Amino acid sequence: MTAAHDLDEMVDLLALTRPYEQSAGMNVACKIATLPLRDAVTVVVEDWADDKFRQLSAVIVRPSGPTIRSFEEIRHLYGQAEMSPAS
Repeated sequence: MTAAHDLDEMVDLLALTRPYEQSAGMNVACKIATLPLRDAVTVVVEDWADDKFRQLSAVIVRPSGPTIRSFEEIRHLYGQAEMSPAS
């Protein structure tokens, strides 16, 4: 069963640093922006399309529920956002 998400919910979009950008071997997430979930999934799927590492290392932090870490879930939400009009 897939959880329902509010595509207009404000979320934080994070990107993990590349392995060669890490300092002291730590995996660090950098905040990219705070925007509606609909826009965050669009950024990951469309704007980051030419950077597969960045797509796969995208993290979406939602105040209302668990963090979205899976690119598969982000792509699924992107499909939902394309089918439903923005409010």
